Amino acid sequence: MIDYHLHTLFCNHAVGGMERYVQNAVDSGFREICFLDHLTIRTAGGCEEGVGRKTEPGLSMTPEEIPHYFYAVQILKQAYKNKISVKAGLEVDFNPDYTDYYQKIVDTFAFDVIAASLHFPNGFDIVTHRSGWRYGENDTDEVYEMYFDQLKKMLEYDYFDVICHIDLIKKFGRKPKKSFEIEYDNILGIIKDKGKTIEVNTSGYDHPARDIYPSLRILEKCYRKGISITMGSDAHHPANVGRHYKGVLPILLSIGYRRLAIFTKRQRGEVQIKE
Repeated sequence: MIDYHLHTLFCNHAVGGMERYVQNAVDSGFREICFLDHLTIRTAGGCEEGVGRKTEPGLSMTPEEIPHYFYAVQILKQAYKNKISVKAGLEVDFNPDYTDYYQKIVDTFAFDVIAASLHFPNGFDIVTHRSGWRYGENDTDEVYEMYFDQLKKMLEYDYFDVICHIDLIKKFGRKPKKSFEIEYDNILGIIKDKGKTIEVNTSGYDHPARDIYPSLRILEKCYRKGISITMGSDAHHPANVGRHYKGVLPILLSIGYRRLAIFTKRQRGEVQIKE
């Protein structure tokens, strides 16, 4: 089995050394894992490279730390090569002001996979515990509309391979009055046309949404469209490697999925799903 979404101390809100994640994966019988730590850059008064760029405090490594992170994964890859395949990836938070900068980073290092996520559409916080969105602020339908607008803009770029937790907007259990089925269909159509992979992220069962990302309904749409999927726990603690897999794998099989995407130097392969 695989877990393609593990975090590290570099992001400043995970706990446990990287080797503990690897060892827990080995002990749990995983054949492959991928570190996918955060790179979240917010705009601060300017868009030129080196001007106005700031890493979100407590949420991300800094760009200067990326070499240390990358080479730390390489050391573990070599040390555990006879026990488990260890891959290196980045979870890049979409910010349209810095797509050229992101491209420069991913071209510099031989990452196995680059994932795109959307935590701050138009700079609006939909994910952290200090967000007003969590406590009922802002009009729900308007925020959903903004979220889908930013997803579409994100999909105009090609610096990434995987889209993480595509319906993360539901994290705090807020449901819109308006139906967004057409928006989902349009976005999934773009993903299919561009050959991107969608992540099945099991962390949502531990959030107020109490659901996987994406939901069963969206996963069924993905399967009908022939969109490939990968799978990750979004672990921020070594004990969370592979969390909720026992409940999610039968769901994927019931939909019709039999294989998961894996990546090596950004080339996609597949492995069989095993319960």
